[in-house]
Amino acid sequence: MPDPTRAAPEPAPALVRRLTELARALRDAGVPVGPGDLLLGLRAVEAVGLRRPDDVAAALRASWCRRREDQALFDRLFRRLLGPAAAVTRPAPATPTPVRRTVVPAPLGGAQPPPPDGRPPRPPRGVASVEERLRRLDFAACSPAELVELERAMARLRARPPLRPSRHRRPARRGRQIDWARTQRAALRTGGEWLRLEHSRPRPRRRPLLLVCDVSGSMERYARLLIRFLHAVERSTGGTEAFVFGTRLTRITRQLRSADPGVALAAVGEAVPDFAGGTRIGESLHRLLTRWGGRALGRGPITLVVSDGWEVGDRAQLAAAAARLQRASWRLLWCNPRMGDPRFTPAAGGMQAVLPYLDALRPAHNLESLEQLSDLLDTAQRRRPVRPQRPRAADVGALGGGDA
Repeated sequence: MPDPTRAAPEPAPALVRRLTELARALRDAGVPVGPGDLLLGLRAVEAVGLRRPDDVAAALRASWCRRREDQALFDRLFRRLLGPAAAVTRPAPATPTPVRRTVVPAPLGGAQPPPPDGRPPRPPRGVASVEERLRRLDFAACSPAELVELERAMARLRARPPLRPSRHRRPARRGRQIDWARTQRAALRTGGEWLRLEHSRPRPRRRPLLLVCDVSGSMERYARLLIRFLHAVERSTGGTEAFVFGTRLTRITRQLRSADPGVALAAVGEAVPDFAGGTRIGESLHRLLTRWGGRALGRGPITLVVSDGWEVGDRAQLAAAAARLQRASWRLLWCNPRMGDPRFTPAAGGMQAVLPYLDALRPAHNLESLEQLSDLLDTAQRRRPVRPQRPRAADVGALGGGDA
């Protein structure tokens, strides 16, 4: 009979680490998971056991997902971060029972014989799969064969921006807005008497996306895969405006509409004359606001800028353009591939100029960071983020010249 005064065994460190990573990913995607929820999830997992990953997922979903719309995001992140590996993290028993095993010598040629019970052999613990290694491999350190595999994996990325109300309306049973035309037509069937008021509500539409990517010389090692990411996002959303810049701004929306990624990348390469050249972020963003502002920024898009922030132009002009771009965007997200380095600090002159006007600064150096960025676009806030009052672009102080 167990002693009731004896303390419960502590969970395994590997289990705590995996659940902490899952909780952090959910919190970054907008699901409110706090330290108390993490303890609740640990107790739920210990109650159902770790033999079946479906039971683990159901226990964590019931503990952490308070809204129905969070369940699909939880399932994706659970399969990505835990998935089949959830059963491997169960804590070891306090007193392991010795098991007698028969060692069968391996035949010539290196092939391992099947186990006596007939089940397939398990991979050794601690050895990451090839796909998991590619997800966390920096784009700048990839071989040509790994780049091909990453492009294939990137084709599966999907992004669905949040809904926004539009001027078009649709019938509704109740609401604040009365549809007078439908109300009058209904009155014709009752001899002109208004016996019932018909209502309407705005028809929701997907919020547009504005993608801007740096293809200068400092971004040459990342440019191809980042343009491949832009193509995957454009194919999954539709109605996306895409631009690239080096020393000038080039619109590549039409080139990315091709269904074949190879054809789309070749068309982008022909359309961009300043690939792997200098960097003039301020002039490019100013050109975007003045030349394409009505088309790309007219409906309050979610703007995503991918750049390392190395600016050789006027940083005061860059700060003014970033301020205007933030006011015209629903959210202004900046992705820096240099954030993959643990020693990264936003010390570049361009990053210092735009940092006060960003709603989020995220990494974009490997496939895992792009997957998290896609999830962030899925769960973007329906309301505009609260932004502190900042000086107008004309009042921004002189920030000096370009980067040394």
